[in-house]
Amino acid sequence: MTHGAHCCLVYESPEQQWAAILPFITAGLMHNEVCAYITDDRSILEVRHALQAHGVDVDAHVRRKALTFMTKREAYLSGGSFSPSGMISFLGDTVRQAAANGFSGFRVTGEMTWALGRECGCEDVVEYEALLNDFFPGSRSLAVCQYNRQRFSAELIRDVLRTHPVAILGDQLCSNLFYETPAMVLGRESAEQRVDWMMHQLRHFRAAEENLERAVQGRDDFLGVASHELNTPLTALKLQVQGLQRLLTQRAPGPEQEDPKLIRALGRTDRQMRRLSKLVSDLLDVSRINARQLTLRHEAVDLQELVEEAVESASDELSPLSVPFSVQPGTPLIGLWDRSRLEQAVTNLLSNALKYGRGRPVRVRVFPHEDKAFLEVEDWGIGLRPEDRSRIFERFERAISSSEISGLGLGLFITREIARAHGGTVDVTSTLGEGSTFTLKLPIIPPSPLTQA
Repeated sequence: MTHGAHCCLVYESPEQQWAAILPFITAGLMHNEVCAYITDDRSILEVRHALQAHGVDVDAHVRRKALTFMTKREAYLSGGSFSPSGMISFLGDTVRQAAANGFSGFRVTGEMTWALGRECGCEDVVEYEALLNDFFPGSRSLAVCQYNRQRFSAELIRDVLRTHPVAILGDQLCSNLFYETPAMVLGRESAEQRVDWMMHQLRHFRAAEENLERAVQGRDDFLGVASHELNTPLTALKLQVQGLQRLLTQRAPGPEQEDPKLIRALGRTDRQMRRLSKLVSDLLDVSRINARQLTLRHEAVDLQELVEEAVESASDELSPLSVPFSVQPGTPLIGLWDRSRLEQAVTNLLSNALKYGRGRPVRVRVFPHEDKAFLEVEDWGIGLRPEDRSRIFERFERAISSSEISGLGLGLFITREIARAHGGTVDVTSTLGEGSTFTLKLPIIPPSPLTQA
């Protein structure tokens, strides 16, 4: 937040209130600004204690006149009743006094519940908030007006939001789509001016959307180019490591001539190269998906056999700690699918179950139902919150924070796109703390005799 800002904080709990106001005041003190807190619901003592708990040396700042506390009677109602123009004059005098005392600016925050009293009509508050938008811009001051959602009517909150260019919602600072100029709020504009404003708003937010779209496209282009560029030297390094492993095997016909340290070092290097190769491959796939270039090569595939092979491979490569997979036996389930892409999708689901399964067994089942093939991967791990069940299938999303788990958050996204390319779906059922079941559904297209041959 910078000088000239006029913000509205709509809060529903003390935690939300302090989460916005305490950083607002401490930032002002750090920038050598005079900070004023106008109380109403809370006492000055409560505010002092909250600031002290936040690490502010309240007494020191009060002594140097950088921090001041006022009641509603000393500020909004200093003349015995509320006057919008009188309050704005009071703020102007305070800003000038702060500059005269050598401070870099002035910031103020006030609890607005005083406006619910008899001394002030709500229409006066809306007028006051509107006029502040002529006062703050261009000045070395800024404000956060605090509105308790529980205390104020929806009608007043609506009108208050119309008068603030910026709104604070939770921990988000939002450019206010619903802000109207003082002339509009006070009914002084013509229909022509309102149409001009509406068109300006539409252009402004469309421009913001276009900037975001360009930023996303730029990111996707960069990832595509970077993954292609990384793939070439990575392939060369993989071949060199494999060549060294073969050479070492040829030169050491007996166990007594082997170098255990070198063998372990090459083994670790090979595993890390495989991991890096998987990351680059995922980025390449995302680039293809974005460019709509994810192509399929259909052939007759036995899904039961493919899953059994994928589980066997995953047990060796993905699960060095031997987390057990349990594959339910089944009869052949043959359809026209892309074998390599389905292997990729199954491996992603198995890898996901290992990451979030808390080391517990993973159950895998393949079965037909009507005209679809079903693959279920069930774990007994951390589970998912209801709001995360769709989010985790988007790019770069994970069930928990990036600091708690490795990977780019692309596996489930790629799996979803592979399923869609086949005309299928992938979804999840889960209970937080009790595990998840991912289900891949594919339409069964029976292969022709020529395809099977």
